[in-house]
Amino acid sequence: MVAAGGLILAAVSGPPYLSTDGVSGWIVLFAAGLFAALLATPFAIEGRLRASQPESDARWDRVVPLWGAVALALLVAGILTGASGGFEGDSLAGSAGLLATIEAGLVVVALLFVLLSG
Repeated sequence: MVAAGGLILAAVSGPPYLSTDGVSGWIVLFAAGLFAALLATPFAIEGRLRASQPESDARWDRVVPLWGAVALALLVAGILTGASGGFEGDSLAGSAGLLATIEAGLVVVALLFVLLSG
């Protein structure tokens, strides 16, 4: 909700969103809300699996790949959205896509390291 609200308020306030001329506080709110949602996702998934999977380790073995799938979907959506706006700081789509790509990319890379480390 915070990310969506920040994006709506950024659209209302207008450019520049992310540029050398300035950074919109609303786009920062969008970024913070999106990152918080990404970090809360595995705990929401884990909570839904508690009824069907009583053992904690087994739940988390299922949560991590699902979290990765959510982050990967957001990464693809961010790339497509950002590309439609040219990843430009004066474009809302470009700025939001850039932030979503960076944040989802960080989660995907971190999860790849976790999964590959064993």
